[in-house]
Amino acid sequence: MQSVNLGVIGFGTIGTGVVRILQKDAALLEQKCGRPLVLKKVAELNFTEKEGINTSDFETTSDAMNIVQDPDIHIVVEVIGGVEPAGTFIEKALKAKKHVITANKELIAKKGKELFQLARENNVNLFFEASTGGGIPIINALTCSLAANSIRKIYGILNGTTNYILTKMYQEGADFKDVLKEAQELGYAEADPTSDIEGHDIAYKLCILATIVFDHFFDINEVYREGISSISKRDFQIAREYGYVIKMLAMGVSHGDRVELRVHPVMLPNSHPLASVNGSFNAVFVDGENVDESMFYGRGAGELPTASAIMGDAVDIARHMDTRGTSAALNFGNSEKELLPMGEIESQYYLRLNVKDESGVLAEISRVFSDNGVSIRLVKQENVGSKNAELNIITHSVKEHRFQNALTHIRQLAAVDDVCSVLRMEL
Repeated sequence: MQSVNLGVIGFGTIGTGVVRILQKDAALLEQKCGRPLVLKKVAELNFTEKEGINTSDFETTSDAMNIVQDPDIHIVVEVIGGVEPAGTFIEKALKAKKHVITANKELIAKKGKELFQLARENNVNLFFEASTGGGIPIINALTCSLAANSIRKIYGILNGTTNYILTKMYQEGADFKDVLKEAQELGYAEADPTSDIEGHDIAYKLCILATIVFDHFFDINEVYREGISSISKRDFQIAREYGYVIKMLAMGVSHGDRVELRVHPVMLPNSHPLASVNGSFNAVFVDGENVDESMFYGRGAGELPTASAIMGDAVDIARHMDTRGTSAALNFGNSEKELLPMGEIESQYYLRLNVKDESGVLAEISRVFSDNGVSIRLVKQENVGSKNAELNIITHSVKEHRFQNALTHIRQLAAVDDVCSVLRMEL
């Protein structure tokens, strides 16, 4: 039986995982797809030996085009990341009528529309399970298992670094900077953690998921995004007191022909399924018209979990190599949708203020909220000194623009020394 030959572009963490699985699980993979999966070539600029990898089983090259142009390679696996040169390699592979598997979330979020069109034109597949959720099979679930559902809502904890940091802050009462340093020392966070802690990584993943579930290619630059660096251990103390946790969420909600897409920290009640997702684990919560609520949980990153998702795509392609070209599962992005402006989104809000401990201050703040159509659900005051007090306020659900207008006026009040924290809340 003819083998399916693979070429891997990139021999970093994920590329090593792909090679490792191809070697250690060769018999299992052949059983699963009915034919051998053979690693023919690996491209890496500065190739180095990796423990447990038998490099005599495959060719190595410093030029990725040697893989793209090799007529004996059926599937190209791209795991170098970034928009370029990865985008060029994938484009040329698709034009050469090779199937492509990628873990490249940034590229799919920014250039997916053009690349999927190119795959369809050349009757080949572009699979990307590993780009979103690592080892969690969420793409396959959304395109196949949940295909009979109109998705009303999709929430995700999609970044292990931010979830690790927030979990440690909640469980240990630690400061953000201390936990970030620890995460970097353990390898959970990069030396430059901006992409993770400011939500860029999560926004890419949300954009990909939204394309599938809402059938439209969204502009990544229009996805609302906030980071976690301003959250303090005091916020976690208050969240715990009220029965909440703080999580960094990707949130997509359908409003007919309008969709809200946002990435930011959220106060979640302890009863929510996502509230118990801790450490570096990821999860995706889906609310579908027919299935109702489902949650997918697992390792969101790492050598073998991510490589596992890549090899799942490889098995899928190999199983149907002789019977089909482009998978029908890639038929998305066909609807006209627009993003709901952030000002129109409704949420509850938690607000922490440092104010002068004087009579009439709360009444003045309440009046500002009332004038802007914001209803207060809960207020708690704690003294923080002889002349100052901390006000913790939770609002009822209100449109963002009303709350932000009120907040602008509150910042200008003479009695308000500092707006310490603002977080949106989900029920």
